[in-house]
Amino acid sequence: MLQGPVLNGPVLQGIILGPVLNGPVLNGNVLEGPLMQGPVLNGVNLNGPVLNGPVLNGPVLNGSEFSAKVIKNGKKVPAKGKDFIGSEWQLTVGQVVNGKEVYEDYVLRIDDITKSPDQDDVYLYDVVHRAKNSNQWKPLCQDGQGGMVPAIPVANYWNLETGDRVDDPNVFVWACTNAVIAKCVMWGYRPWATTKRCKDWKKGKNCKTISLRDHHQACTRMARADYCGNGEPWTVNGTPIDLWDHMSPQVEARATNWFIEAEWTPDGATCLRDIRHQEYKEQGLYPKCFLDKKGKPVKAPKDCGSLDDHRALLVSSFDKYGEGLPNGDDDDDDDDDDDGGWGGHGHGNGHGHGHGHGHGHGGH
Repeated sequence: MLQGPVLNGPVLQGIILGPVLNGPVLNGNVLEGPLMQGPVLNGVNLNGPVLNGPVLNGPVLNGSEFSAKVIKNGKKVPAKGKDFIGSEWQLTVGQVVNGKEVYEDYVLRIDDITKSPDQDDVYLYDVVHRAKNSNQWKPLCQDGQGGMVPAIPVANYWNLETGDRVDDPNVFVWACTNAVIAKCVMWGYRPWATTKRCKDWKKGKNCKTISLRDHHQACTRMARADYCGNGEPWTVNGTPIDLWDHMSPQVEARATNWFIEAEWTPDGATCLRDIRHQEYKEQGLYPKCFLDKKGKPVKAPKDCGSLDDHRALLVSSFDKYGEGLPNGDDDDDDDDDDDGGWGGHGHGNGHGHGHGHGHGHGGH
């Protein structure tokens, strides 16, 4: 949902392709994986599509729209947007298995391109793929039943262990719309876009134009509850959250009076009032970066969630008390009774933070 509570999950990208992928191959072909926990996975290099003839001078990714020049009837002709429907992309995907490099050739095809109903500059792509020696086309991004899920091409790529964006002008990722990178785009934090940020954001005074790149990255941390900014998610699929910013005008505005969770930057949470999944606390688990020397959660400042002086970019809240969509004011001082019983020194591997939850198509 836009301008309201959104459903989030820990999956970062959905699927990511490229010439070198490090990590074990599980359950068959590289793309049929799932691909899990590779330290660095590159995106798709911007070369090689077949678009009703040879492609020259491109393709170039502008926002989420491709453009290029192609040879048609012996002449150079510009191609853009929906001209890429039917284009095929030749890819070689590699994995290191038992110390040996294993490569497979794949073909990607764009079957349809539609404009997002919510963002004029966001295009949704139906992409299928097959192994080069196979005739069986499969959706690149899938839902839990194996059905087609659209993807958004997003420039650069992400380290799937740390969650960091890696800037590379020659690479993009197919971000599945049921995963976080694309979700943050659809929520309005398009990394290629700009907006205004004002010192007095309510009155719209003392403003300057800024890029939304950092807001997008902060959004990926927030949506995955990556509190420490180290790539470790503390959420599960389908958790409702509310988020907002102090842009002028706001990209996302607060829609609930839920309990403040945290303020967010591209590097994780700057303050944390409470984690959105209370069952982790009950198990003695808590993000290590917000534990003191005694292993107790660090108490957040009273103004955590205010975004004072733009010290952070986003704020999130969650329905801690099962209120649904209340009409009353949120009590920003009601965290005093949350100090007891947290304990613990961080968490292990057994509480559902694994990658690629429920999507079955590999990767984050």
